[in-house]
Amino acid sequence: MQLHKKKEIMDDILKKKRNIIDLIVEMKNLSGLAIDLGFSALLLQDKKLAEKVMELQEEMDTKQYEIETQCMLAANNLEEALGLTSVMRVASAVTGVTSAVNEIVDSVHRGIPPHPTVREALKSAARTVDQITVSKNSKIIGKTVDGVTQNIVNLIGLKRDEIWIYQPEQDERIRAGDILVLSGDKKKLHEVIKQVRKD
Repeated sequence: MQLHKKKEIMDDILKKKRNIIDLIVEMKNLSGLAIDLGFSALLLQDKKLAEKVMELQEEMDTKQYEIETQCMLAANNLEEALGLTSVMRVASAVTGVTSAVNEIVDSVHRGIPPHPTVREALKSAARTVDQITVSKNSKIIGKTVDGVTQNIVNLIGLKRDEIWIYQPEQDERIRAGDILVLSGDKKKLHEVIKQVRKD
């Protein structure tokens, strides 16, 4: 991580003082999202999805650094410092999940198709992932997650105001600017996305 980025994070930490528990939950959710996006990118050989995994990796690295910094600031003595090392190890392990997914999608960036065995295994899941940004004129603004997904696809992630919500509640209402990450059967997913795109 670059020095100026670390300084930005440090300034942000001192300004916001975010809760470590919230950060770990966000990291757990992002790692699940990275897995879904990564395997879909591999199956579809989709560089856009692969790039999204790389973005998530950067986000995870930032959150890990924030947690480590918060832990160091919180330790008042040796006993507390030893206790907080387990928190940092959890953050490191969760970041490792996204890092492993990044390795999986590296072949997509290089234009190397997956081995037929891998492709067959991924196809057997019969699911794909796509994302869409809700425009300010979209007819789905104000609708619930349930109303948008129509019980035929799954909203696995929603990014709002730079915060990821992983598997949002069915009664969560959609807002303009939300980035929706949907998964499901390719044909059904295409139908739902077509409806989402209607202004």
